[in-house]
Amino acid sequence: MKRRILYYLTIAMGSFLLMSFAPIAENYNSERATEAQRSEQTSDSLSVITELTHRCIVLEAQHAKLRRQLTTTEKHMTDLATLSQTLLNTTTAQRATIDSLRATCNSLEVQLQQDGAQVTQKMEEVDRSINSNKALLHQRSLWGIVIAIVLIGAVVGIAYWLARRVKRSSSSIEEIRKAQHAVEAAQQRMAEESVKLDNQLLQLVEKQLETTAAGVAGSGEPDHSLVVKLADEIARIETNLSKMDKSVRGYKQLVQAKDRMINNVRANGYEIISLIGQEYNDGMQFKARMVPDETLPEGKRIITGMIKMLVNYNGKMIQPAEIVVSQNI
Repeated sequence: MKRRILYYLTIAMGSFLLMSFAPIAENYNSERATEAQRSEQTSDSLSVITELTHRCIVLEAQHAKLRRQLTTTEKHMTDLATLSQTLLNTTTAQRATIDSLRATCNSLEVQLQQDGAQVTQKMEEVDRSINSNKALLHQRSLWGIVIAIVLIGAVVGIAYWLARRVKRSSSSIEEIRKAQHAVEAAQQRMAEESVKLDNQLLQLVEKQLETTAAGVAGSGEPDHSLVVKLADEIARIETNLSKMDKSVRGYKQLVQAKDRMINNVRANGYEIISLIGQEYNDGMQFKARMVPDETLPEGKRIITGMIKMLVNYNGKMIQPAEIVVSQNI
């Protein structure tokens, strides 16, 4: 391009010079006097050519600059087109994702409604089962009380009969021993029957706990009433076991059933704590019933019975302990 422009400029200069010097050649002999004027015109023409050459160089530089700017602009346009296509693809993918999420949300909403209906139905079934088990538990508790009263009456009757025989001095030592054996046997039977009833009670409560756990799993804050009631029964059983001879039939089974129930509720976040055998101090913030016991060392206070167990749920106390303290003060 540069060479072409110089070529055209050279031709133009040649043509211009020829046109300028042709009249001079024709009139050279006759117009010598005007030679200085023609020289001046030639000098002016050379100045014009020089100026034109300079302008051509400037125009060429501007043209090159414009070409570089055009190249840069074309590159920017290409980048913008690529970016626009990328944004279009991204927008299309996001729209597809939004449509998929909307469909998923609708499906989850339907599933949530179905799950809510199932949970409501299970809760109703659990409530019916709890009411039925409560009635059965109440009935068996009444039978246990009746049996205990009968056994206690038998023991009292035997003791009364023994006392009358001793007062009348009509009984021999052998008869007294027989009566004592009868009383011990009655006490043994009463203890065995009590252990048997407690075992049955723990089995019933275990089934009720399993039913309740299966029905209300994942339904929110659980109902603690059944566990608290179980803890009260375990408090009674713990107290009886601490005073009972280990040779009583069913003793070991009752201990195992009691420990199994405590471990089962522990798996659900509950902690049932027995304080029997611990030394009592004034810092214990529990309701305590003091019982004198001269067999203890002087100044000693020992927890010998549980009226209510200490119950925690996930580390938070939901029932404080109520204890019996034997003391020698």
